[in-house]
Amino acid sequence: MPEDDRDKEKPRVKWIPRSRDADKPAALPGIHRYASFTNLSDRMTTPALNRAVMVGIGAAVALDVLRPIALGMFDAAYCYECRACYATLENCPASITFQAELTVACRTMDYRRFINNRGLLCIRCGNCNGFCVLHLDLAGIFGKMGLATARAVRAGKVPFDVLERALYEGLIGREYIDELYEWYRSRGGRRLA
Repeated sequence: MPEDDRDKEKPRVKWIPRSRDADKPAALPGIHRYASFTNLSDRMTTPALNRAVMVGIGAAVALDVLRPIALGMFDAAYCYECRACYATLENCPASITFQAELTVACRTMDYRRFINNRGLLCIRCGNCNGFCVLHLDLAGIFGKMGLATARAVRAGKVPFDVLERALYEGLIGREYIDELYEWYRSRGGRRLA
């Protein structure tokens, strides 16, 4: 078979330069583009990159578990947010509707979330404890976080406007109201009627 016939049998594929390929991001002329995460067909991840990603994920999980333990919120680390405690709705005397949000706030030490979800209103009655699938002492966890939140307010870790809003909306229970209102007034807050 002559060479010219072999060339005719091969299917012709139209070559499209990368700059004209609509599926690839545009780059300036003369600049080599690395798209390791956006276009995996061009460049696969390397074993070293895979290990680095796994170390990062492991570190994030370890911090998520070790942080509440280091801060004294041992039980909060065990909550897996099944939301079974939401069944407390009509049984909660403080009208806390999202107990799992409070538990997450305890685990992450998120004072703003704890205050905004009525955590400082908790009277530790224990009605929510019976709904917890893991039998966590939710009332005890919320009590520890309430004390930690009051300390954080005094230390200035809670923004002033968050405390002011909580005072105006009645999100602070009688156990903390005198102390936090006194601190609020000493920092120039307005007098509440």
